[in-house]
Amino acid sequence: MSFTRNWRAGSLVTLSLTALLVFLAACGGGTTQQGNTNTTASQQVLRFPNVGTTDIARLDPASGPDSNSNLAINMVFSGLVRSDKDLNVQPDQATWDISGDNKVYTFHIKPGITFSDGTPVTAQTYVYTWTRALLPEAQSPIAPVLEESIVGAKDVNSGKSKTLTGVKAVDDHTLQVTLVRPTAYFLQLLTVALFRPLNQQVIEKYGQTTWTQHAAGNGVGTGPFMIKSWQSGVKMVLVPNPHYYGAKTKLKEVDMLFVKDPATAFKAYRAGQYDFVWGLTATDQQTAKDLPGFIRKPILQSDLLFFHNKMAPFDKAAVRQAFAAAIDKKTLANAIFKDTVTPASTIIPPGEPGAQPDYAGIPFDKAKAKSLLQSVYPDVSKMPPVTFSYPSSQLPPEEPAALQQMWQTALGVQVKLNPMELTSYNDETSKHTVQFGFTQWGVYFPDPYEWLNLSLLSTSANNNGFWNNPEFDKLVAQAENSSGEQRLSLYTQAERIAIDNVGWLPLDHQSQAAIIPSKVQGLTLNSQGLYFGDWSGISLAS
Repeated sequence: MSFTRNWRAGSLVTLSLTALLVFLAACGGGTTQQGNTNTTASQQVLRFPNVGTTDIARLDPASGPDSNSNLAINMVFSGLVRSDKDLNVQPDQATWDISGDNKVYTFHIKPGITFSDGTPVTAQTYVYTWTRALLPEAQSPIAPVLEESIVGAKDVNSGKSKTLTGVKAVDDHTLQVTLVRPTAYFLQLLTVALFRPLNQQVIEKYGQTTWTQHAAGNGVGTGPFMIKSWQSGVKMVLVPNPHYYGAKTKLKEVDMLFVKDPATAFKAYRAGQYDFVWGLTATDQQTAKDLPGFIRKPILQSDLLFFHNKMAPFDKAAVRQAFAAAIDKKTLANAIFKDTVTPASTIIPPGEPGAQPDYAGIPFDKAKAKSLLQSVYPDVSKMPPVTFSYPSSQLPPEEPAALQQMWQTALGVQVKLNPMELTSYNDETSKHTVQFGFTQWGVYFPDPYEWLNLSLLSTSANNNGFWNNPEFDKLVAQAENSSGEQRLSLYTQAERIAIDNVGWLPLDHQSQAAIIPSKVQGLTLNSQGLYFGDWSGISLAS
């Protein structure tokens, strides 16, 4: 979710240190680097950059991890279920039965599952983990949303109770979950790291919000790896979990190095410092596409704009529509992104259930844009000033400048640009102080719920622009009480309202690009980015 999913952390000191280390590494001689690569292959030590961050900002699965933090989380933590390459739900630690009314899920947990320090995992471990995430002291921004369908979740989150009544340990290996209503995506929901078991002993020893600082050397998770060392701002070293219940990884070690700048990561890869690289910029992709192992795939992530609907001039739908009609998205995709993204007319990206890629939305039309604006402000010079705020790390600098020029040309409006550091920007959006802003939205699981309920309902805490449409709210409510094609049809109607009334203004649907040479076996991309599976198939060929 955009409000937490794109956090970045780190000081100027760590930024400088990381950049210096990568720069020095990249300046090494080609022969030496190749020798290092062969050595790591024979030792099965995988080295790769965590691109776009200076550290793992949020290792606690309940903390609303960003995609960079999730790279580590998915190595260290595992749960009842997992997603396959095509995002289908597969059993992991448990199998399940579903009641006839689709409201009670009974999970049968495999015997012998433990944390990486040997501490047993039982059904009660899950009761503790899911309840803990909802407690006010855990300060989870995502648990109240992702657990809202579980009976008793609201009472725990509000502080009325410390018992999550809808989650019960029938015995050590049987977990029963009761829902408020049938929830079509519940199993998909459980693929989110929030629902993976946590070691109560570690949390009670080190504290609800500080235990992750002691993750290295402690049995915090049940995944295929454990954290051997964590050098903040530099790298995280992971080694196989000796107690892992699944198929064992062939790797002996994984070195994950933090590199904020994607271009720096690409240069370091070409100098032999990493076994693969990802997160390539549009510019670097022009070079990378001719290199062995280059791959690019559409992902379930979109760039969108939002308007503060309680601030003039965006309290009028016609003004929002005017700003939308003034954007030439095809030119942005071509000139700025070198056709590495897809111009977006819809909110939900292609390839996801409920997507409607043929819906035209609000097409580029300068004359229509000017007419819409003048229907509210006949004298455009009398329109209140507009400031477009955005996280500078998520947009190439040419994009805001191009948008600014498009609005000036089509509307005769001079929009002030306000680039911000990401954490500060997220703070401002959460306080609803941004007049006109940018959102990069990626999904935990492929369902319209993620796109429409979580950010556009009038009651959603993530509705950064206070957009409010009663018909939209009604359709979404009906969808959540429906199933199958009827549910998707209701979501389709709701999305069209959100597009036409500009609850969100979609710019483009994203792709992920990487260079994965043949020596890195088992790794690929899927619609969520890098896909390692359960890591048992990942190895290095000499």
